[in-house]
Amino acid sequence: MHGSAGKNASRTRRKAARGVRNPDLDGELGISEISQGFIGSVLGQETDEGSARKAAVRSSADSAASRPVSKSVYRFRRIVVLMVALVAVVAIVFGCRAVISAVGGHDDSPTRQHSSSAVSKADSQRARQVKKRGKSKPPKPDLTKATPLKPLTDQSRASILAAAQKTVAASGKPAQQYSYCVSTKGNVGDAKVGQVFENTIFRTLNDPRGWPRAGATFTYSADSSSCDFVIYLSQPSLMTTFSGNCSDEYSCRVGNNVIINVDRWNGATPQMLNAGMSLDRYRTMVINHEVGHRLGHIDNEPSCQASGALAPLMQEQSMDLRGCKPNEWPLDSELWIQ
Repeated sequence: MHGSAGKNASRTRRKAARGVRNPDLDGELGISEISQGFIGSVLGQETDEGSARKAAVRSSADSAASRPVSKSVYRFRRIVVLMVALVAVVAIVFGCRAVISAVGGHDDSPTRQHSSSAVSKADSQRARQVKKRGKSKPPKPDLTKATPLKPLTDQSRASILAAAQKTVAASGKPAQQYSYCVSTKGNVGDAKVGQVFENTIFRTLNDPRGWPRAGATFTYSADSSSCDFVIYLSQPSLMTTFSGNCSDEYSCRVGNNVIINVDRWNGATPQMLNAGMSLDRYRTMVINHEVGHRLGHIDNEPSCQASGALAPLMQEQSMDLRGCKPNEWPLDSELWIQ
């Protein structure tokens, strides 16, 4: 019986497994289902509590992780604010410049930019030209222009004469004092020309490089009756009135008259200028040469002895240098007075 009952129970369970309900087993299966439900609910509760705890842990972790994120966001916001402020400042600056340009009448149009570029190029070219000129040789002096001289005062005359007398004393030559007067003949210019003429004569005749080395000094006198000689500045066409031996082209000396041709005074000679003698030097030369005749020298008593050497003062340099260099002072061989 027990075996039959066991077999019936096994069949009943197999039917139940196949979905065939058996009223006799409903109670047993219900209890089983209730037990499984209860256990499942308990397990589910435990699962929910674990999930809650895990959620809490995750929430705490997320909160901890969110704190650095919040700091990064804060820094990002600060950067954004600073950038916005910088853009605003730049906009204000450019706006002010635009207003100033408008008020000042500045024009940034392409035409003005092109004009500014052209000006800059022109300035650069001028700078290069100035730099180039700075490297080039300086221009040659104008030999045809005389250097302006300051009028002589009594004090400056005394100083010049004292230097001449000192040269005479050092020369060992007998001291000889000469006085000269100054005059003009014909059309030679205004009174200022005569003043420059006399100033140049005084400076030249008492220069320590000149006749003081031969023992002579010179003073100006306004009294023609007491002069040792008279120095004239003459119109060229009147040169021959002093003597037929004079020429309207050059200067000459006749007795106690020393005559300087005004054309030579104002322009020297082409030969002397071409040789490098300036008008200042030529005036010195012609005064010393013609006064040298009054001191007893004659033309060409010495002449050029070697090519390239200094020409003797008494050589007729205005006519022919003879291969010598122009010279306005007496050489050592010419330091004598008759």
